[in-house]
Amino acid sequence: MFLCQWSLDIVFGRQKQALDIIKQWGAEKMRNSNFMLSTNNRVYVGYIGDSAAHIVDEYVFEKLDDFEKALQDMGKQEFKRFSEEIAPVHCSRNSKMEDIQNRGIM
Repeated sequence: MFLCQWSLDIVFGRQKQALDIIKQWGAEKMRNSNFMLSTNNRVYVGYIGDSAAHIVDEYVFEKLDDFEKALQDMGKQEFKRFSEEIAPVHCSRNSKMEDIQNRGIM
């Protein structure tokens, strides 16, 4: 199992706008990409201090190949508008994508 997280910082005060875009983007991912194979999808946000400008968008995949295909799907034309919409509220110097393999170690 692979836990895949997109972690991004946004312009202070623009959390609602960013979350609206991420929600629409997520719905489109589930309709038209390999993200439909993911489970336990979550979005984490904070509300006080620095964390109010931080968002984590999380997906769980059974196979790494499924995640890699989902990332390739983000190059499709129907997803371009979401990256353009989030660009003005996203502080790109602080974003990262991580995939964490769950090896059953607690």
